Amino acid sequence: MQSMPLSSRLALAAATVALFACPISPVTARDGKPSESAKPAAFQQLMDCRTIEDSANRLACFDRQVAILQQAEQTKEIVVADKNAIQEAKRGLFGFTAPVGRLFGLGGSADSPEDELKRIDTEVSSVSYGRGGVLRIAFVEGGAWEQTDTRNFAISPRAGQKAYILKGALGSFFVSVNGQPGIRMRRVQ
Repeated sequence: MQSMPLSSRLALAAATVALFACPISPVTARDGKPSESAKPAAFQQLMDCRTIEDSANRLACFDRQVAILQQAEQTKEIVVADKNAIQEAKRGLFGFTAPVGRLFGLGGSADSPEDELKRIDTEVSSVSYGRGGVLRIAFVEGGAWEQTDTRNFAISPRAGQKAYILKGALGSFFVSVNGQPGIRMRRVQ
C-alpha cells in the first residue's frame, strides 16, 4: 500500500490537533449554533479592542492582543485554518464519522448541508481480499475501505482505475470502480 501524500497527512494532522491537542473547544447552544463563548478568549479580546474610542488606546489594545493571539497560535493553544485547509481535512477524513466543521469550531453538531462532502473522485492504489473474500480497496489519498455487503463488482478492480466514493443514507457509503455499480463499503483506515 502506498504511503499517504504529504497534503493528506498535513490535513489529517491538522484535524487531529484540532480534535485532541487543543484545550479550546467550541460550545454549542441548544439551537445547535455556536455560542459566543465558543470563540477563543485571545480572539474575543482582540475583537473587543474595536470598542475602545480613543485611537491611541485602541491601537495599544490591538498591538497587545495581536501579540497574545500570535503566542497562542505558536504554542498551539489555537489553530488557524483557512477554508482550503478545512476542505482538505474533510477530504482526508471522508468516511469517518467526525464532523470536520465542528472540529474546526465552525458550528453545530454536524457540518452544514451545503458544506458537507457527498462524493470524492479518486483512484485505486491497491486491492486485496481479507477473510471470507471481503474486498479491501486502498485509494491514492491513503484511505482504505472494506466491503460490507454481499454484492461484488462484475470486473475486479485494479490499481490505477478511476473510482468514486458516494455518501449514502444513514452513514453508509458506496464505492464505484471503473464505472461499475457501487457496492456498500466502510472506511477502515
